[in-house]
Amino acid sequence: MSKLLLIGPLENKYDLSRTGGTIVLFELLLNELRERNIDFEVIDLSKANYSNSLIAFLSILFQVLRKIKYNEQISLHATANSLILIGPVIVFLSKIFHRKISVRKFAGNFNAIYHNSNFIKKKLIKYVLKNSAINFFETKYLVDFFKKYNEHTYWFPNVRRLDLSPSLPRQYRKRFIYVGNIVEEKGIDEIIEAVNMLDDEYTIDLYGTIIDKKYSKKEFKNQNINYRGSLSSDNVLGVMNNYDVLILPSYREGYPGVIIEAFSLGIPAITTRLEGIMEMVHDRKNGLLINVKSSKELKEAMMSLNEEEYWNLSKNALESFHSFDSNIQTSLFLKRIGINV
Repeated sequence: MSKLLLIGPLENKYDLSRTGGTIVLFELLLNELRERNIDFEVIDLSKANYSNSLIAFLSILFQVLRKIKYNEQISLHATANSLILIGPVIVFLSKIFHRKISVRKFAGNFNAIYHNSNFIKKKLIKYVLKNSAINFFETKYLVDFFKKYNEHTYWFPNVRRLDLSPSLPRQYRKRFIYVGNIVEEKGIDEIIEAVNMLDDEYTIDLYGTIIDKKYSKKEFKNQNINYRGSLSSDNVLGVMNNYDVLILPSYREGYPGVIIEAFSLGIPAITTRLEGIMEMVHDRKNGLLINVKSSKELKEAMMSLNEEEYWNLSKNALESFHSFDSNIQTSLFLKRIGINV
């Protein structure tokens, strides 16, 4: 009998480029478990790896029925949809087979999803959370919100590995970088407007896949924006290490992985006052906070930095990474679900 049956989203086996944040986190956890020689099995929740949604549901259910009796405990790593659709069935089966189950909810907007859900969905969510042995949420405000349904509710944030050791102190050269999808809600308009208010001593480069049709390479050239194309996940840290400050003026976020990657390099962030982000970035400590949709505040924040303040922000950014270190958080996860390494 293996120690653990993990149920979560695996990478797209047909297109490795289509790998979202939840897949990155789940695959990262699996690698951490392998390095610790933890005995485990996996059931894939990624619909893209099945022929259609119905086949995915039936296949997942069949795999759970086949494997549940051979594992000491079950660990569900879910998006909102999979928690609502698959979660109740898995929790019910774990009770029938007398298996301990833990639930980890990815992303940071589940309180809003719960508020906007109908009566049945709310009942399903509460059933899953109340009947699991232990729950994990990505943000502290979600832990506070859902702890009323299960006192054994803990923080398991977005995490990354320390894959590239930074050389400190970093030098401030007024080089700014944006990494992420090129869509309006990431604050791309505000970046464009801020750039047009700055002089040529500032470098602002954008990396990411153009999703929103309102943007194009030609448009960025017309706006004097340095668009550098998309980055593979393997290249993000190496490229980011050539810059001084991350800019991320998003309209909505949970815990952005790109901020954690920046912190791992000692790179502070200029980003927006959003509930999840403000748990990560503390104004004038490890970054600068601005209001949503304010190109003026973005420009002012960029212009306000000097070498002395930058060095302190950089040092604190690197220290902040420890809270999001995959090695540390995986150890806490295993301890809380009762698996000794």
